[in-house]
Amino acid sequence: MQLAHQAAFRLGAMEVRPPTREVVSPHGREVLQPRVMQVLVTLANAEGAVVSRDDLIETCWNGRVVGEDAITLVMMKLRKLATRTGGAFAVETIPRVGYRLAAERTADAPSSPRASASRVSEPPRGSGRDRPRIVVLEFTHPPGDEEQAWFAEALADELTAGLSKSPLLAVTPRQSLLTSEVVGHPPGAISARLGVDYVLDGKVRSLGGQVRVSVDLIQGVDETSAWSARFDRPMADMFSMLNEITTSIIGAIEPAVLEREESHALLTPERSLQFWQLFVRGRRHFWRSTAGDVRKAEGFLEQALQLEPDDVSALAILAHCKLYDVWVGTSENPAASVAEAHRIALRAVSAGQSDAFAHYTLGVVFSLMNRLTEAKAEQRRALELNPYLAAASGEMGRLLAFEGQSEDAIAFSERAIAASPNDPHSWLWFRSKAIANFVAGDYDRAAQDAADACARGAERFPLHYLLAAAYAGAGDLDQARRAVEHADRLARSRSGREQRNTPPYSLEALKTGHPFARSADLDRLVKHLQKAGWQGV
Repeated sequence: MQLAHQAAFRLGAMEVRPPTREVVSPHGREVLQPRVMQVLVTLANAEGAVVSRDDLIETCWNGRVVGEDAITLVMMKLRKLATRTGGAFAVETIPRVGYRLAAERTADAPSSPRASASRVSEPPRGSGRDRPRIVVLEFTHPPGDEEQAWFAEALADELTAGLSKSPLLAVTPRQSLLTSEVVGHPPGAISARLGVDYVLDGKVRSLGGQVRVSVDLIQGVDETSAWSARFDRPMADMFSMLNEITTSIIGAIEPAVLEREESHALLTPERSLQFWQLFVRGRRHFWRSTAGDVRKAEGFLEQALQLEPDDVSALAILAHCKLYDVWVGTSENPAASVAEAHRIALRAVSAGQSDAFAHYTLGVVFSLMNRLTEAKAEQRRALELNPYLAAASGEMGRLLAFEGQSEDAIAFSERAIAASPNDPHSWLWFRSKAIANFVAGDYDRAAQDAADACARGAERFPLHYLLAAAYAGAGDLDQARRAVEHADRLARSRSGREQRNTPPYSLEALKTGHPFARSADLDRLVKHLQKAGWQGV
């Protein structure tokens, strides 16, 4: 197909100009890749008839052999174009036959005024409530390699869509890149031009049968790198590779950005703190996870909620703060603490019905209320809203581990770990793996996973008790006794119970933190802990 010989036409409110590869709609102007425009024109020329894959290959690929992924990627691009242009058309897949374009086509389109190419103005940062703003640039790739070009653009699209699901980031839409001159400019200039705080840039290139993706997250104000990574993957299943790399990058970006934001907030005088600074300070103290830090976190979050009473993220983290004493076994009234967390979590879900973290939080509370069916339903809902939310995958792993579904529990836990290996939650996901292996009777693996959990949450004394039980189950009583002694010291230090005649970690606290569905599993954990010298019973 020679695009230069194709007449312009309309699809609903969108004008298509094949010779210049432009599409213009009330939502803006875009320039399509040649192959994407060829497929769009071919489908439009069919006037509602089904076009087979063979016909598309003959018309748009000149009859040469191409993989299934090539056509599928083009259709994915066209469907995203349809979304960006307000539904001007739709691409339907006819199983085992081909594709059909659903739209009202008008030939010989009149010349219409170009959609405004002005950049969507962004409000200036500084209100204190603003989330950090980030833009994903086009990933560069070697010229002339069509497959890598598609992969690079698909990766940028998926990262933009995935990061947009985070309530803590404001992501600039891809449309802004089409109407702004950013190519060739340094990150600081791009940041200023687009009104963003962080720029995510990357490269895609092939190296001897492998694809290498290099990524750099740059803070615009001083052009320093906030995070960088490199991914080398075999060039096999393109979609699996796209999903794996996208998940890994998204899992790392939010923690990296928020760590920077916390550092900035610490430089702000406390009397001048506004919502965002209060929120990130509260979040920082919460993740430090000492009793004193959690109380400070509550204070900052409650101040933030006085400014923004319905902020979903602040409500959700405050609910987790209320559960802290329950988790570590120091709550004087666990039922009251869980009830308060439940009240706040319901407020969070009410304020943000489509917020994945709010549903995750409510699910955690339900688990402590022994409403396990509802707890799992909330985690499934969280993953529907944001498949990249590692915390929800990890919580599903925890719930399934205590139900005795070890294989599925390990799969969900490993999915969470792979999605966000540096996440503050990661100790919990290794703990879930340890419990799943303990329930399955594989004490050596349980000990290995419990040790990994301790390495990531060394101050969390229940992990060391779990490690002791796993060592005892594996027959290593020396290691088990040392683990119990260390756990006792940590527990006494955290709870302030220095009296030697008072158990630092009681059986009741153990039951609360280990809600096994089968009493035999709890009995086995207690038995092995007693072998290791635990005095909680």
